Amino acid sequence: MELRFFSGLSVEDTAAAMEVSTATIKREWRTARLWLVRELDSARP
Repeated sequence: MELRFFSGLSVEDTAAAMEVSTATIKREWRTARLWLVRELDSARP
């Protein structure tokens, strides 16, 4: 999340920096976004 959002790295650059596959980054990015949406929805009054 930090590399993609705050640093603005692409999926490919993030995968290279973390030494993992692009599929892993895509999966973790999707999971992080879903978590954030759920958290924001649950915080709504």
